[in-house]
Amino acid sequence: MKIKKLINKTGLLFTVTIMIAIYASGQDSYIKSRWNIKAGHARYKTGSFYFSHDNKETVGNYRIEANYGITNFIETGIYFGGSRYKYYMPVDSITFIAKGYFAPFYGTNFNFHLLPFLIKEENFRFDVYLTGKFGGLYYKDKRSGDGIHRVEYALGGGLCFYPWKHFGVYTEYCYGNYLYEDVYNSSNHTKFRYGFTLKF
Repeated sequence: MKIKKLINKTGLLFTVTIMIAIYASGQDSYIKSRWNIKAGHARYKTGSFYFSHDNKETVGNYRIEANYGITNFIETGIYFGGSRYKYYMPVDSITFIAKGYFAPFYGTNFNFHLLPFLIKEENFRFDVYLTGKFGGLYYKDKRSGDGIHRVEYALGGGLCFYPWKHFGVYTEYCYGNYLYEDVYNSSNHTKFRYGFTLKF
């Protein structure tokens, strides 16, 4: 139900944004027709892959995303990444062994940039944007052997700074539904991500 509500809200936001884009005046922009490549890192809880879902250990989640500016202030794209997890397999009623594996992540990005409404410089060194993400991850249950897909989605904001013309750093803070963190608890979580960005 939460997923359906978020999809409806995201669809409404996307429609309104496209309408604004159609009626917006054609100003100079450093977003339109620009490629933006990001390589980022975040910490993910491992609770959903442990026998004990109360485990608070975290692992690194690495992601590469590519976005393309379709208007003066909208860019969209895709991301791929993953995390390496441990899964505790029961040997008997009191003994478990740890099995390591890699879980791939994938999805789409939608970024709404705010500064083009205020600044018309082509080579401005900052990006401030709102972001929406929808995707998931895939892994195999080590006990049953079944492939499992889980959905993740989030809304938040980001900031990029380019000390050099094409290369810089970025950070994002998002609020979303990260079910992989605890399959027994569907509560929302926040996520902080940071990394490097390349624009051309």
